[in-house]
Amino acid sequence: MRKVKKVLKEEDEIYEIYCNMCGKPIEKDSFGNFLEYLSVDKKWGYFSILDGQEHSFDICDSCYKDIVSKFKIKILDDEKE
Repeated sequence: MRKVKKVLKEEDEIYEIYCNMCGKPIEKDSFGNFLEYLSVDKKWGYFSILDGQEHSFDICDSCYKDIVSKFKIKILDDEKE
């Protein structure tokens, strides 16, 4: 037999996101979901010049497009129709 009791748990909720590059807010759709953006969380490992550092940032789709346009080796665009 299981006895159950109600417990309130505190949770973190993201309520705003800003593009680290342009500083503009990431907009939400009519359901309250954030529109498309890139989120990066990177912990640098041994033998890196950034050894032990942790970096996190968010980039809007417009800034992402600007960044990848500067790549010497272009990304693959595998868009499906």
